[in-house]
Amino acid sequence: MRKSSLATWRLVCLGALSFWIPDALVHLLRGNSFDSHDIRIITFVLPLILFIACVAGAKLVHMTIGATAIRMLGGIWLFGGFLMTVSFTFSGGGIANLGVLGSILLIAFSWVPIYTGMAATYDGSLFALLLASAGLFLVWILPSSGLALSLMKIKHRNDS
Repeated sequence: MRKSSLATWRLVCLGALSFWIPDALVHLLRGNSFDSHDIRIITFVLPLILFIACVAGAKLVHMTIGATAIRMLGGIWLFGGFLMTVSFTFSGGGIANLGVLGSILLIAFSWVPIYTGMAATYDGSLFALLLASAGLFLVWILPSSGLALSLMKIKHRNDS
């Protein structure tokens, strides 16, 4: 495997794990007493942890922050359904009460990225997912679009 492909997969996994593992831990700790207070916490904590991981990941694999952000965003959406299925198990859902065929079907469908958005609604992490997705998208698009640079030039002209 090429070095850049390996770095890409590391960032994809880093994005998925840094976003969904804290979510699963909250579900594990709270179990059936998960409520709106927990949703408010994960709405801000999950994106914060993700952005810290994004900066760390960029430094570790020696990529730009924008290239790192888009790879991590892919990881969140690709692995989100599967990782949420695991976290649903902590509160009695997920694969806990399904037979073999049901478990196989659930795991198969969880790899479809649109399932991530639907499952995040039930998981309580939809706003965190949207906030993190928008933030990573902006981190990816702004440096490469030149918009940030042109805004900085306008600011410097106004300061003079």
